[in-house]
Amino acid sequence: MTRVTRRPLRARALWLLGTLLQLLLPGAAAWADARLDAAGAHATAHIESHTAKSCARIHAPDCALCHFLSAPAAPSPEHLPSSPSDRAIRARRPHVN
Repeated sequence: MTRVTRRPLRARALWLLGTLLQLLLPGAAAWADARLDAAGAHATAHIESHTAKSCARIHAPDCALCHFLSAPAAPSPEHLPSSPSDRAIRARRPHVN
């Protein structure tokens, strides 16, 4: 049978404090960042059929979610206009069915 050593009360209190900080600080930092962002923006975010310079940007222009969602709507390479060099390469290749 092995003996389990008991940690002192101060050590356990420090472990508990560290655990609470790890759980609470990310949420508090996100909330503080959102408050600072809202305080710094002079326009509120909205979606309308028109945009102006005073409109707040909803997200970055290189939004990964928008690229992912719009990928199925993108035309396939076969339907895109080709350059003269692409047409010359295709003309040299034998067509196989």
